[in-house]
Amino acid sequence: MRMSHLMLVLVLTAAVMMSPARAGFSKVDAGIEFTYSDPYAASVSLAGAFNDWNLNADPMTADDEGVWSVVIDLGPGVYEYKFVLNGSQWVADPDNPKTAGDYGNSELTIGEDGDPVAAGVAAPISNTAVNSRVSLNGWYRATYDTESDVPSDPRWRLTRPEHEVFVSVNPTVTSKVTGGATVRLATGTGDIKEIHANLYSGNVRLEGGPFTVTGFYNEERVQFNNPLETIGHTDLTGTIAEEHIPYGRGAQGILIESEFWRVDLEAVYANAYDYDIYNDPSIYDDTDTDLIGLRLERPVGPVGVGATYVSLKDGWWMDWRGDNYSPHLQEFIDETGSSSYWFELSNEERYIGVDIDWQVHETLLGLRAEYSSYTYTSTWDMGNEEEVDGDEYSDGVIDVDAGDMTGSLIKLELESRPLEPLRLDLEIERTSMDGMDAGEEYVAFGSPVWAGDPLRQYTRQPASPLSMNVYDALPERNDWLYELEAGLTFGIFEFLLEYDYATYDWTYAPDATDVSLSWEGTESRIAPSFRADIVEDKLWFEVEAEVMSYDLDDGLWDAYDTVEIDFRAWFSFAEDWGILMDARQMTYKDVPDTSGAGSDESFLQPYVAVVYSPRKNIELRLGYGVNPLGYADVPVEGRADGRERWCSDYLWNHGAADVLDAEQALADARTIGLMAVISF
Repeated sequence: MRMSHLMLVLVLTAAVMMSPARAGFSKVDAGIEFTYSDPYAASVSLAGAFNDWNLNADPMTADDEGVWSVVIDLGPGVYEYKFVLNGSQWVADPDNPKTAGDYGNSELTIGEDGDPVAAGVAAPISNTAVNSRVSLNGWYRATYDTESDVPSDPRWRLTRPEHEVFVSVNPTVTSKVTGGATVRLATGTGDIKEIHANLYSGNVRLEGGPFTVTGFYNEERVQFNNPLETIGHTDLTGTIAEEHIPYGRGAQGILIESEFWRVDLEAVYANAYDYDIYNDPSIYDDTDTDLIGLRLERPVGPVGVGATYVSLKDGWWMDWRGDNYSPHLQEFIDETGSSSYWFELSNEERYIGVDIDWQVHETLLGLRAEYSSYTYTSTWDMGNEEEVDGDEYSDGVIDVDAGDMTGSLIKLELESRPLEPLRLDLEIERTSMDGMDAGEEYVAFGSPVWAGDPLRQYTRQPASPLSMNVYDALPERNDWLYELEAGLTFGIFEFLLEYDYATYDWTYAPDATDVSLSWEGTESRIAPSFRADIVEDKLWFEVEAEVMSYDLDDGLWDAYDTVEIDFRAWFSFAEDWGILMDARQMTYKDVPDTSGAGSDESFLQPYVAVVYSPRKNIELRLGYGVNPLGYADVPVEGRADGRERWCSDYLWNHGAADVLDAEQALADARTIGLMAVISF
C-alpha cells in the first residue's frame, strides 16, 4: 500500500472510530436519563443495583444516530450500574469516571434534591464505540515545502514531503489500572514509498494501597518539587521562549508515588537518553544516563519541608587495544598486571538536599529555599578480564579514581503578589565547587565552556567515531545567579520583564610549577515582552526581546553580545480564516571584520502564513519563510524552536560554517510551505 493511502486509511478509520460519544446520565422530568452511543449495537440495556442487575428489566431505545437511552426513576442514594451490549457484553459508562466494586461498575450518587452529584472533572475514559474503556486520540500531519536558491540550484524545488501519524491507545482497565501507548508512522528519507513505524511512547499506571506505580517510556513524567529542580524542568533550545517540560522525554523508567504519615514520597529509577552526537542513524552513538531519585515532603506547621536525593551515572566501555591512554589506569595495569583490554569509565553526580516552602503572607511574600551538597566522581570501575574462573575470564570490579570534586548549591526563591495584576519573583542561586586536584582529569562527551581544546580523547573502539574528551582538572568555582521576573496584566495588555545576572569566579588547580590561574566574568540577560489581545481570538500581537551581554576574561571562551527581537501577530479576517505573522530580528554585536575592528551584524527572518481552521482540530497553513515552530518528536501544536532546528541542520550539513553563516542562510532562505494537521 502506498504511503499516502496508508496514512489516509488510518486517519479516516480513527475519525470513524472516535465519533463523539454521548454516554452518561442527566436529570429529566421523569427521573434520570442514561444514554450510551453505539450505532453498531443490536441492543443495549441498563443493569444495576436498582433492578437487581437484570439485563432485561430496562431495555434502551436508539435514535437515528445510534444513541441509546432510557429513563429510570431513582431516589436519593448511591447506585452502581453498567450497560449491557447485545445481551452479553457488560461495559462501564465511558463518561463517568467514578467506579466502584471489584468489577469496575460505574457509580452514581443522587442527592437529596434528586439531582445527580457530579463525579468530578476527570476526562471520559472512552471516546469510541469500539470499547467503552478505551480512549483513542492522535494526529496526522502533512508538510510540503518548496525551496529556492538551494546550493548549486537556483530553481524552486519541492523537497521530500513529510507525512506522520501519531495514534494513542489509552485503556482504563479499572479506576486503579490505566495505561497508554503511542505509535508513530512517518515517511522516510530513502525510497518514496519508505515508511518508518515505531512505538513512540507508553505507560502503565497501577494504584494499590498507599502506592501508585507508573512505568513510562519516552513520556514527560517526572518532576520533583524542589527549588533547585534537580529532576524536573528541561529547557528546550530555542530562540527566546524558555520552555520548561517535566523530565522524561527520551527516558524509560519506573516512578513510585505514595503518601503515609502526611509524608509525600516520590521515587524514580530511569535510563535517560541524552543526545545523538553524530546525528547519523547508521552509527550507534546515543549517550544515556542512569537516574535514581528520591523525594520526601511533609508539612510542619505552616512550613513545607522536603528532602531530595539524586544520582546521575554514566558508564562507558573503552577498547584499550588502540591509542587510548589514562595515567591512572596505566598505573593500575602496571601494578596489578591486569590482562583486561576493555575498561568501563563511570562518571557519577550526586545531590543530597533539604528545602523549605513557607507562605509567610497570603499575598505579600512566599519563600522557598534549598541547600544541596554535590559530589562528582570519575572512576574506572570494571574490566573485562578481572575475574578468573578456571580457563574462563569475566568482567570484574576495579576501583581506579580518575577525578573527583565536591561542592554545594544554595537557592532562594521569593514570590510576591502585592496587587492582583502585579507579580514579582526573585531567585538567587549560589554554586560553590572545590575543584579537582592537579593531575586529575575531567572526561565528558561535551566540552565545558572553560576547557578549550581537550588533552586527548577516548574512543569506544578503533573503528568507532564515538569518543570522549579528556580535559584538565576542573577549576574551583564560586558563582552567583540572580533572576528577577516582574509581570503585570492590565485589561487587554500583558507585560513581562525578566532580568538575569550571573557572576563567575574560577580558580584552577596548581600545575607542576605551583602557579594557580584565576578567571572572572559576568553575564546578563534582559528579556522584556508585551502582548495585547485587542479582539479575543480575532486580533492580537506580541513583542518579545532579549539582550545578552558578557564581560568575560580573555582566553577561555568567546561570546557575542546579542539583541534578539520577535514580533508576532494574528488577524482573523473571515470566519475560519486568519493571517499569522512572525518576524525575528537577530543582531550580533562587535563581530570582528577584516580590518580587525568590530561591527554589528543583523539578520531579519520573517514568516507569514494564511491559516484555514474550520474546526479546532483541523488546520491548513500556507506560509512563506522558515516555520518558527518545530514539529519533530513534539506535540501536535509544535514548540518554538523551528528556527534553531533549521540552523542546527545547516551547521551539520556545512562543516566549515559558523553560527553567523547559519543566521545568514536562515535570513536568505526562500521557502513556501503547505502544512495540514488533523488531530483527533
